[in-house]
Amino acid sequence: MLTMSSCDKKDCNGDLDGMWQLTEWRDADNVVKATKQDMIFYSFQLQMSSFRRENDTPFFIRALLKVSPDRITIYNPFEYVGDKHDEVRPMSILSSVGVPEDGIFWIESLTNSSMLLRTNEGSRLTFRKY
Repeated sequence: MLTMSSCDKKDCNGDLDGMWQLTEWRDADNVVKATKQDMIFYSFQLQMSSFRRENDTPFFIRALLKVSPDRITIYNPFEYVGDKHDEVRPMSILSSVGVPEDGIFWIESLTNSSMLLRTNEGSRLTFRKY
């Protein structure tokens, strides 16, 4: 006898859910802060997000997530510290991957393959889904 079972947790953020690679990050003065060569990745699923950088200084932080039709809010970043424990970190820990201190991204465009986000400080971050 074969029984099929599955988890009832399904993606709830539409096109946002999944894994994204940062292709360009420009600040308010239009200065390039990072490109795809910097290997910065975002991932969104359910009410969770993760931020990863795979260059010479590897980085991995998870955070909580709120999504509305025009806004993404990142809050309570945390890091695994061993022995089955996580530790909450300050929002500033995410600045190196483009997340602003207030955690707010405005969605300028979002499809199943590309995303453009804007911060309150005027930075623009462009992504491709992979």
